[in-house]
Amino acid sequence: MADIVRMSCDYNNNSRDTNSGNINDKLSNESIPFSIPDERWAPLNKQTFQTFFDSDGRLVKEHEFRKAVFKGGLIQELRAEAWKYLFLFYPPLISAREQQTIETERQLRYQLMCERCYKEMPEKLRLSVIHSSTTYPNVPPTNAYCLIQQRIEAYKHKFQWNDMNEHIQLILKDIPRTDRCSSINNHNRLTRLLITFVCYHPSIGYAQGMNDMAQCFLNVFTSNEHEAYWCFSYYITQAAEHFTEQGMGTKIKLLPKLVEKIDKVLFQRICELNVELWTFCHRWLFLCFRREFIEEEDTLLCFEVVCSHFLETNSLMSDRLLHDYQLRRSEIEGICMTTKTKSNDEQYYCTFDYFVCIAMIELLRSCLFDSADELEAMELIQKHQKTLNVNQVLNLAEKLFKDYCQILTTSTTETTVDLSPVEQSYQLIEVGDDIIRKSVPKNKKSTIKS
Repeated sequence: MADIVRMSCDYNNNSRDTNSGNINDKLSNESIPFSIPDERWAPLNKQTFQTFFDSDGRLVKEHEFRKAVFKGGLIQELRAEAWKYLFLFYPPLISAREQQTIETERQLRYQLMCERCYKEMPEKLRLSVIHSSTTYPNVPPTNAYCLIQQRIEAYKHKFQWNDMNEHIQLILKDIPRTDRCSSINNHNRLTRLLITFVCYHPSIGYAQGMNDMAQCFLNVFTSNEHEAYWCFSYYITQAAEHFTEQGMGTKIKLLPKLVEKIDKVLFQRICELNVELWTFCHRWLFLCFRREFIEEEDTLLCFEVVCSHFLETNSLMSDRLLHDYQLRRSEIEGICMTTKTKSNDEQYYCTFDYFVCIAMIELLRSCLFDSADELEAMELIQKHQKTLNVNQVLNLAEKLFKDYCQILTTSTTETTVDLSPVEQSYQLIEVGDDIIRKSVPKNKKSTIKS
């Protein structure tokens, strides 16, 4: 996997014109070739957050909510409440009364799940779970129907303890190494949450790094462990590929392609030094930048911005950007009709964390240009990466994503077709869900982008 970037670099080096001279002659200066806009908003506060709900407590402006989180993050006092919508603890468009029911059901089910895991765990394995408070604190009394229903949900899954043994041993090994997990109470909560997750998600299991992500949720939901569990569970099931060799390999294969499209000079320098992007980008993507900023607040801000899913290649905002850029290009070049076809790059699902990663590389580009070899470059990157300003990183990442969308609209091929008599008078331009008629001169051929 570490050879992925090298292979990409070798291909580009082999395909380079041999008469082009030394590559150093073609490299521009070390400064970032972009102006970084200051487009960050103030963190979302309680008053603005309430405007996204109707009178029944339904989140009716989810797009605006996710945009606000993406642009500014959340104030600390609001984070626990807002994350329940960000990580779908509550299903979309349910009333405040329905949310109370879900809160009770999920709290009760988590208690039953924890109890079942401990009771059915083989004795030898149970003895290795050294913490004393294994069962979750009792839930307030509820109606009999709810109790029966949640017990059915908690017990319908069949445990495979032979497969779980290795995962649980790894969990117990990683717990003492986890940041901010020094107290016995935190130790118990994190162990209980991870063991319960592994028992109920055998197809995902446990991988190193999940302990750090789980602790992140426990830090936010300080008094409600069940909320931390369900939000963590949603996040991991969505990001499961991050914790597999195949999934991370796919991300690392795409990363140099994106770097090359966005900044060819930087990509050439990476190839010149034979730097493996994998060696320093793996942890960034693997833990969603969990350890890359000194302040915990900066870490949480970066995490919730990425998890807002507001700006990624299959998002509504991405589609709007592509349509806007394509329409603008059509007007500038006098093109009468455009049709959008996905390029080879779009077969991949590019989440915003790719562009945060590239933004960090851009901000550390002087480490690459000041270095004589790969080892020196890696040492400088390791030394300076924690000095980055999180808002500057996020601003640049947003700009790079928009630049990438603009690149996609210019990387299409052209074909020329004859127009029918009717089409000679008018052509249609498709913009989102709207069709716009545009007058064109008669007997003119149309250039179609495909």
